Amino acid sequence: MDMHKIPFLIILLIGISLIPFSFSEGIPEWVKNNASWWSERQISQTEFTNGLEFLINEGIIYIPPTEPGPPGPDKIIPDWVRNTAGWWAEGKIPDSEFVNAMKYLIEIGLIEVEASSPEVIEKETVEEIPETPETTGVPLMLLLEGYATVTPEKRFVLDLLVFDAEMYPQASPTFNRNASYTVDGVNVEIELYNEEGLIHTSSGTTKDGFFRYQILARETTQDGTLWMINNLYTVNVTVSLDGQTTEKIHQFYGISNYDKG
Repeated sequence: MDMHKIPFLIILLIGISLIPFSFSEGIPEWVKNNASWWSERQISQTEFTNGLEFLINEGIIYIPPTEPGPPGPDKIIPDWVRNTAGWWAEGKIPDSEFVNAMKYLIEIGLIEVEASSPEVIEKETVEEIPETPETTGVPLMLLLEGYATVTPEKRFVLDLLVFDAEMYPQASPTFNRNASYTVDGVNVEIELYNEEGLIHTSSGTTKDGFFRYQILARETTQDGTLWMINNLYTVNVTVSLDGQTTEKIHQFYGISNYDKG
């Protein structure tokens, strides 16, 4: 491509991007014939504009509302415009370039058309904001009590208690299974991680506010069947009921049989 044509193409593309037009269907062959004959001065300008008016009225092409300049017989249509019509008729340039040329002629008053594009009504998009579900359940207090260490072949045990946070009378609650403020039927979700990632999940519900999680190393997906010595394990516990949720973590270490702890 010749380098001197690049600025013209850039200007053309910018112009196209600023003009909202669309082609809802194929353009009739007779319209292109008119454009070809007009470019060769075989038909009058009036006959040519009849084709333009048809395209505009039918919504086949869209030309935005413009303020036409004063028409007059002294105005001469530049040769490049006729060339554009001819090239378009021969399929050498796209429809968009032809529309831009015609819009230009209408704006400066060289071509008068008694037509208007069908009004395009833009639908207003109303974004629906999902309603936040109302929280109706009691606020939950979660307490955990479990092993801090576990030897390679032993079972790890973690107990949890769920209380009504509003009714529990103490600022620093203790793990008291006899308390009268425990909450029954709370959903429990447990995830167990070693230092490499998730190795086990469990779920259930509380009974009288209580739930026990216990597991052997061989019941997890980690490599090997024993708890790994000096490996830190993390238990994520989430409890929920009626829109109320709370969570805590508990950590323990794998130790050898000879360690104290």
